[in-house]
Amino acid sequence: MTTMKSPAATVANTITDGTFGSLPTKILRHGASGAQAEILVRGATVLSWAAPWHGGLGEFIDGYVDEADFAGQFGGRSAILFPFANRLRNNQYTFDGVTHEVGLQFPVDKEVIHGSARMADWTVVDEDVSDPRAVSITFGYSIRPGDIAGYPFSVDATVRFELTESSLDVLLTYRNVGDTDAPVAAGWHPYFRVPGHATIDTLSLRVPARAAIVTDDRLVPLAGDAAYAPMDSDLVHETLAGVVYDHAWDRLVPDADGRIRTLLTDPETGEGVAVWQDRGTLLAFTGDALTRPRESAAIESLETTTDAFNRPDRQDEVRLAVGQEKTFAFGAHTITR
Repeated sequence: MTTMKSPAATVANTITDGTFGSLPTKILRHGASGAQAEILVRGATVLSWAAPWHGGLGEFIDGYVDEADFAGQFGGRSAILFPFANRLRNNQYTFDGVTHEVGLQFPVDKEVIHGSARMADWTVVDEDVSDPRAVSITFGYSIRPGDIAGYPFSVDATVRFELTESSLDVLLTYRNVGDTDAPVAAGWHPYFRVPGHATIDTLSLRVPARAAIVTDDRLVPLAGDAAYAPMDSDLVHETLAGVVYDHAWDRLVPDADGRIRTLLTDPETGEGVAVWQDRGTLLAFTGDALTRPRESAAIESLETTTDAFNRPDRQDEVRLAVGQEKTFAFGAHTITR
């Protein structure tokens, strides 16, 4: 008589509640692999993302260290950039002939930057642990006239995080629920590291771009075509030692599957992280001005360039018509050999 072994039980996906100081978090765990992400409900801010790495788990997101760090918004770590990304020239913009003066969103800011969503109290609108391949959570956020000084529009947004064995993927969806067209330009501001590397100086960077964004001393792109410096091939640094960036690139080149991938990897093994987006502009910041300098690199997936609200060449990208809905997809996955 042959004894049949019972199949191993599948470890369930889970979403549990956590805390970050006094603030609530959601902890996503992919049951089959043990991959895990912790997301702060305020700002829908990713605090950590760990994925399988050489027999254990490796940490790929460099998040805030404590509640005070988050409250100070030092570095804008993993910020959802919405309803605009990065800076507005002279803290204002003109849309449909009306000039809007935008006030500081938070006392910690020295200039108008990165929108308001990063410190807003998002709400959990959906959780899904049913698919063994992935666990996901969706947060919601709404803007109404009067909520943001200089932004008199009505926009609803959701952001969905999906955790798999090897990836953390994000889908940002937003809809104009007002009675006038609205300007919107979204993005994500995570800092990435590669396990085993205490500094980005020992890592390589590849950006698949065909134009570098040229900016003034305030990091705002120059007017017109002067903002775009053509490139013949990808930007490649074999190591980031001595490289200082708070720069953006455009005319990004997708892979065969339609995803645009920026690579932060170990130059000897090729292992590391691929940061992907479905369109837009890519900004890299080497973190030299931070309190933890060069421990990680901000690789920012952006729908469009900085100050797009003020650029005639970007008006089609930022205009959200009445009733219109748009999505921006981005995320990251590990690279192992």
